[in-house]
Amino acid sequence: MPDTLKTLFKRIQEGMEGLAGAVMGDRAERLLDEEIRAVDDALHGARGEHTAAKARRIASEQHQAALAARIGEMEAKVEAALRQSRATQARKAADEVVQLQAERRQRAAESQQLATQERQFAHVVEQLEGRLRRLKHQLDILRASNSLQRAQATVARRQPGDLLYPEPAFASAARMKQRRAPTPSSSATGEGKSKKHAADPAQAVLDRARKRITSSARKR
Repeated sequence: MPDTLKTLFKRIQEGMEGLAGAVMGDRAERLLDEEIRAVDDALHGARGEHTAAKARRIASEQHQAALAARIGEMEAKVEAALRQSRATQARKAADEVVQLQAERRQRAAESQQLATQERQFAHVVEQLEGRLRRLKHQLDILRASNSLQRAQATVARRQPGDLLYPEPAFASAARMKQRRAPTPSSSATGEGKSKKHAADPAQAVLDRARKRITSSARKR
């Protein structure tokens, strides 16, 4: 296969590999971006649940405080009724105290559950925030890598011949020196003639013309 075709096929293959790498990079970037959006949505939902659980816990604790105040008032009524020998009123107030105490215990249990949920949602939020930071960092690295790969592929496609990267200065200088060096000849006459022709190209043309004239004259 001629060198030019080898070079052409090589450059086409390199271009296709660069394109395939760019496609895979773009696909990975899209997948990461989709996962970031999904994690961000989950984080938004977890933060909402955490806020709601906190609000419910606070409301339950406030209700417990109100129940405690109500219980204190009813216990005072029980005591006042007993001092006044009002057994019926004392009994009625005592029953209400029992009911309020039962409600307070129920609210206390609910508050504990809400506090547990609040901690769980806080932990989920923390995990999702960490996950989101890592994904965004990975996406930044991937985008930088994709940009670098595209730039390298562009540079590789623009290089002439088999050179994928710019030729070092010392290599270029050595190649130019080799081109300028005289080609060894098999005889001293040939070397002198080559030097003469190299020094005077017009003389070489004249010499060739004289040879043709001489050859034509001999044939006649």
